Amino acid sequence: MTDRRRAALSAAVLIAWALFLAVVWVLGQYKEANTEEHLALGAMPLFGRWEWHLGPQLLVPALTGALVIAFLPAIAARWRWRWTALATAAAAVALSLALAYAHSHPGTWEDLHHHYAQNARYIDDAGGLAPFLESYTDVQLAGEFPVHLQSHPPGLVVFFWAASQIGLSGLLFENAVIMLAVAASVLAALAIGRDVAGERLARRAAPFLVVAPAAFWHTNADIIFGGVALSAVACLVLATNRTGARAAWLTAAGGLLAGAALMLSFSSALFAIPVVVIAVWRRRWRVLLAGGALAALVVLAPLLWGYWWLDGLTTTRVRYYAGVASARGYWYFLIANPAVFALALGPATAVALARLRDRRMWIVVGSILAAVAVADVSGMSSSETERIWQPFMPLALLAGCALPRPRPWLVLQLAVALALAAALRVQW
Repeated sequence: MTDRRRAALSAAVLIAWALFLAVVWVLGQYKEANTEEHLALGAMPLFGRWEWHLGPQLLVPALTGALVIAFLPAIAARWRWRWTALATAAAAVALSLALAYAHSHPGTWEDLHHHYAQNARYIDDAGGLAPFLESYTDVQLAGEFPVHLQSHPPGLVVFFWAASQIGLSGLLFENAVIMLAVAASVLAALAIGRDVAGERLARRAAPFLVVAPAAFWHTNADIIFGGVALSAVACLVLATNRTGARAAWLTAAGGLLAGAALMLSFSSALFAIPVVVIAVWRRRWRVLLAGGALAALVVLAPLLWGYWWLDGLTTTRVRYYAGVASARGYWYFLIANPAVFALALGPATAVALARLRDRRMWIVVGSILAAVAVADVSGMSSSETERIWQPFMPLALLAGCALPRPRPWLVLQLAVALALAAALRVQW
């Protein structure tokens, strides 16, 4: 492709990206004006509300992003792989923290505590872990849990309860867990990209895993779900490319992590798509069978105390449509959800997807986009996908490898992230 054709394609994609967002916004205003029920979306189709808060705090993510853009592409190109991966993960944590600091919302650092950690008290109120798990689905169906517990398996609440038993609690610990998950997501995505598409493309993608509008929403539980699920995918993908003891250990780790991910979020099941696609491509059936069996053991284990994952999924769907989702409806968000996803990935990723020609990287990126499509048509994501679909975003951001001159594109990504930080007020 000539430079002129490449420039024309980039311009066309950027215009299409902006028009897509604009059309969805206009349709959203129409829907909001013609819906009697409260949609709880003050920045339709985004959660939160539009409120300009320009101030010196925006300098923190601006300077952090500028440093990342100045140095990370060179680091990714020249340093040894291990140090490149660690530097990319550290940069992702730094920019996530900087953008969170610029949020200017009093609940930014308390979101995980409010929705999950403080609700560990329900375990003690139930009389212990066993009675809590035994009654979880019944209490969930009755709508007596807070909304996030009504929509998820009990895994994260159990984690914070267990952590509190050994003295690990409080906002510092809870936000440290989120940032560890940010780092884990980046490391997992890099490992998957390198194993499937090669180190050269993984290095080129590294800065795009850091500088993306998605980093604006990195202070919520869905980041933890993504960190665990992507780590599981990374272990299983690496296992498909190895033999002997290393393959066995990776399969075991991946299967156990996959089971843990399923106990954190029902949507983690969609990560089976990239695992199955890559394992079938490589004809590594044993990894699929063994990893799936171990994941199933983890999911079946709570049956000993009366909790059945499939009952929880059915109950979640009932409670979901008993809430605000029934007012929000299906058809508008079938279109709006991908638009929000495109906003979170950023305009550079849209261009990168149009330019991406490497078949192996398309196996990774295409399979995760297929997972997103399934999530969209499922009807279980009526808005808030800037948060809910965070686990899928790192693998989609690997498409950035198609942009060989990254800095101008990274500047564009950072500009969108800063605009969100300046204009959108949301607690996560």
